[in-house]
Amino acid sequence: MTSTCGTSYTSTAAAPQSDGLPEQSFSPKGFHAEGYTTLDPSRVKPNEAIYGYTNRDHSCMLWYHDHAMGVSALNVYAGLAGLYLIRDPADERLGLPRGEFEVPLILQDRTFNANGSLAYTMTDREGEDTPVVNGKAYPFLDVERRRYRLRILNASNERFWRLRFDVDPRDALHEPPLPFWLIGTDGGFRAPLQMLDFLISPAERYDLIVDFSQVPPGTKVNLTNYPGTQAHFPGIPGCGPEITDIMQFRVAKPLSGGGDRTTPPEKLRLKAVAPIKPKPHTRRRERVVYQHKLYRTMTFNAVPSMEPSQDFIKEGSTEIWEYINPNHDAHPMHVHLVNFQVLNRQPIDAAAYQKDYDKWIYGGRKPKDHPVLANYSTGPPIPPDPDEALSYKDTVKAPAQMVTRIIIQEFIPPKDEIASIPDSGAELPATYIHHCHLLEHEDDDLMRPWTIVGADGDHHNSGHGGGGHGH
Repeated sequence: MTSTCGTSYTSTAAAPQSDGLPEQSFSPKGFHAEGYTTLDPSRVKPNEAIYGYTNRDHSCMLWYHDHAMGVSALNVYAGLAGLYLIRDPADERLGLPRGEFEVPLILQDRTFNANGSLAYTMTDREGEDTPVVNGKAYPFLDVERRRYRLRILNASNERFWRLRFDVDPRDALHEPPLPFWLIGTDGGFRAPLQMLDFLISPAERYDLIVDFSQVPPGTKVNLTNYPGTQAHFPGIPGCGPEITDIMQFRVAKPLSGGGDRTTPPEKLRLKAVAPIKPKPHTRRRERVVYQHKLYRTMTFNAVPSMEPSQDFIKEGSTEIWEYINPNHDAHPMHVHLVNFQVLNRQPIDAAAYQKDYDKWIYGGRKPKDHPVLANYSTGPPIPPDPDEALSYKDTVKAPAQMVTRIIIQEFIPPKDEIASIPDSGAELPATYIHHCHLLEHEDDDLMRPWTIVGADGDHHNSGHGGGGHGH
């Protein structure tokens, strides 16, 4: 297979020219998309690009995947995705499981032909019929009776998973799910939280501690997708095959190294994330998931993804973004460059809002006629789920018929250059993107650029091409 690639990191502090925007793609034969960029062009062949990352992030779990315009879903489905772990020297003092006891788990779902090759169905259903973990279908892992750190990424094209750990056989023992501890999300560590299950959407990451000493030797523990929790198309029959069992942990290995000397998760000294508190004058931006009536595409605010940036954000500012979803399915919304916190969600009269928004669009988008979001609320704001609260995120679930609010602090692109790579730092204006991380929706236009500008607000040359240095 040949592919056109544009590598995106989710979501590190990268300069725009290394951020993997859709127009930065290039092909095996040296074809360059209009926005193709590379650092140090004298060192690359036509079918190559150099990107630079300082890795000056706090400890977190990132991932990278193809981001080429219109084919991201196909290329990720074919395998162009991977984890990217950033560690901090201070991690060594925390007493976390490491080495063979720190296990990355990349969750995906696939459909296979009879000969074992991939079948890409490209339908509107939620998900394929076979769970795949780290590239293997229905795998197992032999574990000791000790604590393990499981670093989970949902790299599925569309499937949401509600995960829990079930003792096998469930029906015979009637055991409750195995408790575990959440110690981190997309943006790194958070205060430990004991849980029994969680919902993870595409592109989200969860950092867990699971203690297999809670069960007797010889026990089998299944990582399970809780039945009936399809979140993409909730309540619509036939929208994707149910998957229950994903992989199995077999508590069969003898305890090594003189026992488990890691820190119990409830005693981990992880700094709590301080809440970002909005002020009365904090800027708000509405992001409406708009389903076009004449086409099968979705866009933000009925503006195609390739249109130049219309959002100019002053460097270092704080903003609230409101993802307004009048649709019948949920969307994981991902913002490049930044981490954010989930503020709340609020139900809306989706049918009335959609009707009035359509009227506003077809009436010429007159500012005085723009629908006022507050007029469509059908209930009070709902706090974020415990696993989202006081966590740094770069991807948020935007449920159907609700507005999901996030707060983003300090829009600051990395301006430091890598010593060995000239022009690797960011310059203003600097353009990034936000998009739905249902990959087929992303390919289908549910994506928009936004631009960081200086204090003077100058956004000259701030189109969709990435800003900074282009070659």
